[in-house]
Formats: sequence, C-alpha cells, structure tokens
Amino acid sequence: MAAVSTAPVDQPMSGNGKFYYPNGGVYHGEWKYLIKEPVTPEQEKKGKKPSKDDPPPPPPEPPKRVRHGIGKYIEGRFVYDGEFQEDAVSGFGKFSYPSGACYEGQWLNGLYNGNGKYSWPDGRSYEGAWVDNKMHGHGVFTDASGHKWEGDFHNGSGPGLTCDLR
Repeated sequence: MAAVSTAPVDQPMSGNGKFYYPNGGVYHGEWKYLIKEPVTPEQEKKGKKPSKDDPPPPPPEPPKRVRHGIGKYIEGRFVYDGEFQEDAVSGFGKFSYPSGACYEGQWLNGLYNGNGKYSWPDGRSYEGAWVDNKMHGHGVFTDASGHKWEGDFHNGSGPGLTCDLR
C-alpha cells in the first residue's frame, strides 16, 4: 500500500514564518512539513521494506510543521541564529547565552560538532574542533590574559598544550 501525504490541502510544503512556543520562545525563519511514514515494529526489527505477510502499519502521524532552513529562535535571553534540519539545530549557527558567553560554529543535532568558537564573558575563548559539546581535536584556548594555548584537546581537556606568550 502506498503512503498518502496527509499535508493540509492547498497549503505549501515549506515556507517562512513565525512560531510561538508555550515556554515563551519565538522562532522566525524557514520551515517545512515533516511527514513520517508509518513503520511497524516488525519492520523496525528486521530493517526491511513491508511485505504482504506483515501486519498493516499503524495510521500515519499527522504532518508536523518544523523549523528547517535558516532562522532565529529566542527564548528569554537565549538566542540561536542559524540553521535547522528537521527541527534540530544543525549546520552553522550562533548561540548567545544570558551570561554573555556565546558559541559560533558547526552544530549537529543540537550539539557543538565540527569547528567553532566558544567565548566566555571574561575574555577566555576556545576555537577549534568540537565533538558532542566537548573540545576535541586541534584547537586554541586563549586565557583571560590573552595567552594562547594550542594543541590537541580530548573530551574537553587539553593535555600537552603549548603556550604562545607573544
């Protein structure tokens, strides 16, 4: 049986608009309808396409309008300005915290992943590789006095760093 799209009739499948959230958050930017195809538990276990012997799939979920593309999300004094993929912060973006700290760089599923720079309000910063919100890979940490520490970071710490005191 072929899946039937249940998106609202005569409505675009994507666009640009504003979302308001119960927590007071506001998103303004690109969106799309996310339509999930129903999958039976047997299909999930087997990782295969349906066959005539499988029970019928559950009814499809209604389509959901999600953040997708470039947009800005504001919740109180938290601000994210950047890319979303199917409602997750993914791609390039900048997140500003109420403390004055900010991260600007690559994201994957809501976590710092790839290259980016985190800046603390006291002047410290780290610029380099990130994996799952941790400094991981080659990077440069600059302390509040302006001294730069360069090297390889592992799971958030930097053993064996060298300081450039220029």
